[in-house]
Amino acid sequence: MSRAHHRAAAPGPALLRALACASVAATTLAPTAAEAEERTFGLAVHVAEPGGVPVRDDAWIDAQLAAAEALFGQPGVGVHFRWTERRRGPVAQEALETRADRDALGDAIADAPGEPRLIHVFVVASLRDVDEPPDVNRPRMGVCWTHTVTRRRYIALSAIAKPSVLAHELGHFFGNAHTTEQDNLMSYSRGGGVVFL
Repeated sequence: MSRAHHRAAAPGPALLRALACASVAATTLAPTAAEAEERTFGLAVHVAEPGGVPVRDDAWIDAQLAAAEALFGQPGVGVHFRWTERRRGPVAQEALETRADRDALGDAIADAPGEPRLIHVFVVASLRDVDEPPDVNRPRMGVCWTHTVTRRRYIALSAIAKPSVLAHELGHFFGNAHTTEQDNLMSYSRGGGVVFL
């Protein structure tokens, strides 16, 4: 069956708002600076540094960001990301094994005033799937989670993450669920085609 006959995952509410801004802007020749800024999200990247050595370097982060920008920045979507800062992650961030480990990262975040569109991304050495039984130790490449107390959303990427994992987790950040459509960004199924949103 062709891709046109598959039903894609429904976009989440935040992405729908961004898409609405993009469609309005698309009716003009070029968006104004204010319109472009409204559809741009900053990323604060917190990198674990066990023993003083980052688990991933800037080139790896750049590749993750480039893949996200290629998918979300395309015409018709028009959502953009910029890497606003890199922060050294806390030592406890090296491995995320539990929900409490994840929430501890969020507890350490103190946003500067005027940064409501800042998305915090934690890069860790390893990330376990906390939704599976403890005897199943399946590593994850990424996760988007909601803090159990503050209800803020965060993203964590494992050092083993492939280049499109940040984009996938940003999809969850904006409210998109998984889909079974092959090669869709929000699917685990890849058939060798171009990943699309």
